[in-house]
This record gives sequence, structure tokens and C-alpha cells, in this order.
Amino acid sequence: MWQAYLDANLHHAYLAAFVQFLVLGTVGEAVSIMVRARRPHMPFSPAKLALKALGWGVLGVYIKVMFLVATAGVGALVSHGDLPAAFGEARSLPNAVAVSAVLNLLIGPSMILLHRLIDNAIDRALDAKPASWDGLRRSLWTLVWLWIPLHTFTFTQARELRIGIAALLSLLLGLVLGALAGRPAPARAAA
Repeated sequence: MWQAYLDANLHHAYLAAFVQFLVLGTVGEAVSIMVRARRPHMPFSPAKLALKALGWGVLGVYIKVMFLVATAGVGALVSHGDLPAAFGEARSLPNAVAVSAVLNLLIGPSMILLHRLIDNAIDRALDAKPASWDGLRRSLWTLVWLWIPLHTFTFTQARELRIGIAALLSLLLGLVLGALAGRPAPARAAA
């Protein structure tokens, strides 16, 4: 079964990315809502669940493409002499850091924007109030403090594992964000 998974990621990369994010991204978002509410429940109507899953699948394909773009971009920087040769060695730590930085600093903001646009389109399609744009600053900061380190690990792994790791990380992020959102704010000392 493991070999079939690896083969699917190698030979049907976009479909594999779509399916993995469809499942794990949707579950991560639902779990995040349940953790914040501190109770197990289905947070989406059937129609919203289907649209959320489709949205996550589309994001998975987008992320797969962006992984390739970031990897090729670092390779181009090395071949043009703009980065030392050590940054061109696939799966090395310098390469993984460089690819992760390019991915998250240059490409990541467009993914966050696309994610918000998809979510708002889903809400509008279901006659619900779209989310505000207020939380985007926090999301953008996660690219620096969270996603660069996590994707550094991702890019030290074999190519056929990277999207699966990223999809799994989206599930884990849902757990973390749900837990952090449910915490009370720290008490402030009186002035």
C-alpha cells in the first residue's frame, strides 16, 4: 500500500495533491472549529462541507505547483551563481531552507489570498456572510515563524512525500490554531 501511495504521488502528482488536501485540509479545518468550540460536532452543512473539500483540493494543486516553482527558482538562482552551489543539492539543509524561504516569502502570500478568496466565494455561494480580511496579518506572519521551519523539514524529504507532509501539516495546523484560539488571553498587569 505504501508503494502505491508513493507511485500515486510520483505518477499522478496533481490528483494526489488534490485528494490529500481535500481530505486532510478539510478535516483540519473542521477539527479547528471543534477544538475552538470545545465540543465534537459537524461544523459544516453537507453543501458547505462539499465546497470546503473542493476548495482544499484546489489549494492542494496550487501548493503542488508552487512547490515546483520554488524548487526550480532556487535551482535557477544556484545555476546563475546567485546562491552558493551547496544550496542546489536537493534535500540538503541549505537547499531546504532556501526553497522554504522562497516558497513562503514570495509565493505564500498568494496562497493565503487564494485561500481567503475561495472561503469567501463559498460563503457567498451559500448566502453566508464572508469572512473579513482582518485576520490576514496573522496568517501572513505564520509564513515566517511557522511555515518556513515546517517546510524546511518538508524539503529535506523525498519529492514523492512532500505534498503528503504538507497536507498532514495543514491538519496539524488546524489542531494548533483551534487550541490557540480557544485559550483565554493572558492577564495583563495593572498599570
